[in-house]
This record gives sequence, C-alpha cells and structure tokens, in this order.
Amino acid sequence: MKFSLRRNKDKAPATGRRHAPRRQWPGLWLLAGICLFVVGLLAGLYLFFPEEVLKQRIIQESEARTGTQLEIEQLALYPLLTFDFERLKINVTGLPRPLEIDELKIAPLWSSLLSDPGARLQAKLMSGTLAGIVQKSGALSVGAAGLRFDLPLQEPLPCNITGTVSEAQLDTATRLDRETKTSFNLRLSDVMIIGLASLDPDNKGIPLGEITLQGDGQGRSMQIKSLTAKGGVLDLSGEGNLLVGRTAAASRMGITLLVSPGTNPNPTITSMLQLAGEADADGRYTLRISGTLAKPVLKSGE
Repeated sequence: MKFSLRRNKDKAPATGRRHAPRRQWPGLWLLAGICLFVVGLLAGLYLFFPEEVLKQRIIQESEARTGTQLEIEQLALYPLLTFDFERLKINVTGLPRPLEIDELKIAPLWSSLLSDPGARLQAKLMSGTLAGIVQKSGALSVGAAGLRFDLPLQEPLPCNITGTVSEAQLDTATRLDRETKTSFNLRLSDVMIIGLASLDPDNKGIPLGEITLQGDGQGRSMQIKSLTAKGGVLDLSGEGNLLVGRTAAASRMGITLLVSPGTNPNPTITSMLQLAGEADADGRYTLRISGTLAKPVLKSGE
C-alpha cells in the first residue's frame, strides 16, 4: 500500500508542483567581477597616481634606451588610461634645437586591443597639430598639419629655412625591415630662405613658394615619385631615390631636377642657374642632387 501511494504521488500533475528556481549562468558573475576589478583599478590609478615617480621613470627609460633627453613639466592621468603631458621638451642628437611640445595625449587604441594592441597619440606643437597611431607589430601612421618651422642650416651656406607644414602623412613601421612598406606625402607652404646676404642684400628673404613631395618604398629603399616647387624664385619638378640609413650621414640620395625661373625670379639666382648649361625647349635646366642627406652635392645634369 505504501509503495502504491508513493507512485501515485510521484505521478501527480505537473501543474500541482512548485518549480525550483533556475540556476543563473556563472559567467555573468565572472564578468561582473572583472568589470568591478577594472573599475576599481582605474579609480585607484586616477586617485593615487604617482605623477612625480612616473615622470622620472619615463625620463630615465628614454635616456637609457634611446639617448634622448626629456623634460616634462606636468603629467596627468585621466579616465580610460589617457596620459596628458604638458610642456614637454625633447633633446635629440642632430636637431639644431630641442623639440618643444605644448601638449601630448597618449591613450590605448581600444579598437585593436585583442588583435594588435597600440596607442593613439595627439600633440599640439609648433602652432600646429600632430596625430598618430603606433602598434605592437610596429605599424606606424602619423599625420600633421599647420606646423610652423624655422630650420637653421650651416652647409653649404649658413641660413635659415622657414615655412609651414600644411599637410603631411607617413605610413610605415618603427623598423624598416625588408618587408616594410612605406608611403609619404608632404606639402610645405610659404617656404623662405633667410640670411643669404650674397643673394638677398635687402634681407627680405628668398621665397621658394609651395613645395610638395610624394613617394613610397619598401625596406630602406624609397622612391621619390614627385618633387615640385612653385610660386617662388624657382619652379622645379623632379624624381629620384633615397636609401635610408641609421643617420643623415648614412642616408644616400639621387634626385634629378628640372628647374626654371619662377614667378618671383631673383636676378642673381637666375644668372647662376644659367651656369648649369643650356636650357631645354621649355626653358628648364637639369640639375642632379647626390651624396648624403648630411652633405648633399648639387651638379649640373649635363
């Protein structure tokens, strides 16, 4: 009898039973725990960020690894791991003066976090802006606009070249291996040579106008597909190649130029141009630039 009652009870209709609560997915608790941990970590970094300690560590690492001397006036950390540097000064061997950056922001490149981690850079300097992306694989992409420059030169004659980087774009890698592909575009405006008294006795400056450069390459071998200048004392167009070395003295080039007097001709420069030989039917003279970036050699194309 007891056996019969137990069987009947087990076969009771489902509608008369009380359902046990469903078990929740354990992954939700794990995800929630990770989120809380990340939020707590970011909050801790933000509230107790060791600014002075990190500044000194960055300065020491930069000098030890690259030989570059840094000066950082202020460093701050904002949410989502964005570092903000203000009034940063970089002393690089070979540059005539330190590079001064008014503001530099560095943030993780979240979109590639799981594939190729990287960082996004944004800087304000030289009255213009610069933005770039660098990734763990070495991929590097940099663009700039509105950069005012004043570059002092000592050879072949002491002078200053001034102007504005109106637009620049470089896509390459941090290491120029054989497989590395590079492309670059550069547009300079209002370029002027200052300080050549023999060619500019009134010291008004020698205008070169707008200069554009476009090319690409693979490894350390670069092809200059187009080099032009217009709107100054000379109009020119050219092409050539550049072999990039570890320094300017180790980088060699070979460029052929077709040059003619420009819209703002300088009588002295025009007469010197005529020493390059005979002009072609369009009034253009052929010049060749060879040697290294540190010591270029200009010769007649004849």
